[in-house]
Amino acid sequence: MSAAAAAIRSTHACVARSERRGERGLTLVEVIVTVAIIALMTTAVAFGSGAVANARVRSSTSMIAGAIRVAYGRASATSKSQRLVFDLDHARVILEESAGAVLVRKNDAAGGAEAATAEEREAIAQADRITKGPRAPRARFNPVKAVGFEVPDTNGGRPLGRGVKFRRVETGHSPEGQTTGRAYLYFWPGGRTERAVIQVEAASAERPEDAMTLVVSPLTGKVRVLAGARSLDPPRDDGTSSERDERAP
Repeated sequence: MSAAAAAIRSTHACVARSERRGERGLTLVEVIVTVAIIALMTTAVAFGSGAVANARVRSSTSMIAGAIRVAYGRASATSKSQRLVFDLDHARVILEESAGAVLVRKNDAAGGAEAATAEEREAIAQADRITKGPRAPRARFNPVKAVGFEVPDTNGGRPLGRGVKFRRVETGHSPEGQTTGRAYLYFWPGGRTERAVIQVEAASAERPEDAMTLVVSPLTGKVRVLAGARSLDPPRDDGTSSERDERAP
């Protein structure tokens, strides 16, 4: 091989090595850019998911507040007792009414009404075995259609937003609160209801601060929505709270 041919071959080899180094350098840059884009997209999705979850929680609290107004107004308009059923296991709200008198009983599985589930029947049966003496008849409630509850299957009620759940429901007759099963909020003709707090949160929530709480006034049926998981304030006297306290910020 001549010296000229050897020089040409050496030059071609150097060029090839240079090109390969350039290709490797370009690939590394592309990888860095791709990783950066993925990181940005992941962060955006995380923030976006949180914003969507918060929006659904707020929408659910608005739906519940509207259901409370419907039940409160319907009790006076029809002269029939109403109740909202909070199905904690299935994240739904159901509106029911009764034509009979309703005697709400504290710490009663059905709040004093007729049992609606097997668990309630068993709990009432156990309580009746302990309690002696005559017992007042229990009112029967049935699902009804009303504004916001016009769906053909009224038994199904209205669901909370996707990925939203009840955290806890506390009422006047169940101040210890419930996290499973069914919780009830009663409304009577004449403009009266129970005091209650209804805590709602995203299913992914990890802190009580992430929840929202609806506080129901027993005198006006008005609802305040507060940030965080709030519990019922202890009653001042006779199990009632003053309207001034209910309106306090």
